[in-house]
Amino acid sequence: MTADLGQIESVTIQLQVYNRLREALFTGKLLPGESLTIRNLAAMLGTSPMPVREALQRLVAEHALTQLPNRTFCVTPFTAAMFRELMRVRMAVEGLAANQAVRRITPETIARLREINLEMKAGVEEGVPTAVMTANRAFHFTLYESAEMPQLLDIINGLWLRAGPYLMNAHRKLDNPTPFLRAGTLFHERIIAACERGTPRRRPAPSPATSGIRPATSAGTWMSSTRPRLRPPPRRGAAGAGPNRARAEPWT
Repeated sequence: MTADLGQIESVTIQLQVYNRLREALFTGKLLPGESLTIRNLAAMLGTSPMPVREALQRLVAEHALTQLPNRTFCVTPFTAAMFRELMRVRMAVEGLAANQAVRRITPETIARLREINLEMKAGVEEGVPTAVMTANRAFHFTLYESAEMPQLLDIINGLWLRAGPYLMNAHRKLDNPTPFLRAGTLFHERIIAACERGTPRRRPAPSPATSGIRPATSAGTWMSSTRPRLRPPPRRGAAGAGPNRARAEPWT
């Protein structure tokens, strides 16, 4: 055979490394500001440095990581200004996805949303925040996939990738995260009810994009201001900006 079928094994390893690091960011296993080195990651993943380097460079291009002058990388730190901007962008983009999804969603997908929300409730009652946050992500992306807008879904993936290290760890700084986590399941019930109606409301209704942040545009017709959320990370030097300070305001 003379056909060139390409180097599948090498490409597969590179993709696996990228997906593993991406999932670590999504699930909060990597913290904002945490340093990463190619050598250590290669040893942890059992690969050569090359696929790790390429995966890290790809995540830098997606703004999830920052490359430092000493050839190391770090999880992009989160500032209050970045948080506010990212939430506004999410409001617009995810609001659009939810608006389209609710018009196209199938009964089977609605049933799947119910199942995921039950898994999330079980995680809340059993005191397993990681399971709660994982189910929360599954719920949102199951909804957004129903919009049938793949380019929009790629944008949302990038936004969650940037926010994941902060959002997946912020609940751990609350003295009692249960009310905060339980509020998310109640919010999801309202989303399911909206899906069953088949038409998004124009007036106050839950927003899977903003989760309590008021819209700056009319792209998202969903809104909620009743659920707890975490404050954005404190500014450097701000009073009470210690590592264990977090307060509940709208869930995201």
